Amino acid sequence: MAKADYDQFAGLARLAEAAATVDQRAAVILTYHAALEREIDVVLTRLLPRADRLRNRFGFGHKIDILAAAWKGTADAGDRLHQVLFRFNELRNAVAHGDRIDLVETKLEQLLAAFRRLIPDAVTEGIGIAEVAAGICGFLADGPTPSEV
Repeated sequence: MAKADYDQFAGLARLAEAAATVDQRAAVILTYHAALEREIDVVLTRLLPRADRLRNRFGFGHKIDILAAAWKGTADAGDRLHQVLFRFNELRNAVAHGDRIDLVETKLEQLLAAFRRLIPDAVTEGIGIAEVAAGICGFLADGPTPSEV
């Protein structure tokens, strides 16, 4: 139909090759990244006296920088939180842009290392993206940490 001498069978083969390289965790990573971004919005709304003036013009990276600047907890805690959110964003970008699986694995390892620094007493052996996201939410809360209970 395109009159471009396009070979649909070669196109289907390319689609199959692309499907073979998809990281099956991509949907989970993207979903939790978006969920964490919403949670950051909630916290920023509570931290900033005029948060409504932000008008949703900021990306994830900007939001975590604003969160770090507005952080009312200890500087160390804010820096560790910023680092784990930065690493989560790097992982999201790697899967969203189709980076090689080995690069995605490196980003995942960096995220887990940052998470271990964020919550040193957390059990991190064998945890997944959902547990990391839940741990970040718990860290944002004003209640006691697991080590304080």
